[in-house]
Amino acid sequence: MAPDLQAEPLEGLGRVLLVEDDVLLRGLVGEAMRDAGLTVIEVANADEARRYLQAGGRAQLVFSDVEMPGSMDGIGLGRWIRQTYPDIALILTSGKAAPSAAALGHFIPKPYGLIEAAEIARKMVDAKEGGG
Repeated sequence: MAPDLQAEPLEGLGRVLLVEDDVLLRGLVGEAMRDAGLTVIEVANADEARRYLQAGGRAQLVFSDVEMPGSMDGIGLGRWIRQTYPDIALILTSGKAAPSAAALGHFIPKPYGLIEAAEIARKMVDAKEGGG
């Protein structure tokens, strides 16, 4: 189910689009990021992420799993973001070595610490908000 754009908070920056098909992990990562002061939009796959962004949804950072069901995986999503939205920061995660993921953005291997991942996301969003 695609996120409701009308339900998005209007204020502030610090938006992360979290793309993870594992609902439990998505909830845990989203909660850690919210605890770090970020606004998190959660989607289950690359197709939902693309729909969100194409509908005018905003994000300073996309945090995405590499292996997902749907028409494209996280690598494909990362390439699409780099081409279509080059100003959006990108973090890709995987339990397998993913050298092509590291070439697209920041790579965090699974398993990762929730707090550490949220801190990396916060730093990347802060860098985007600061103009860098």
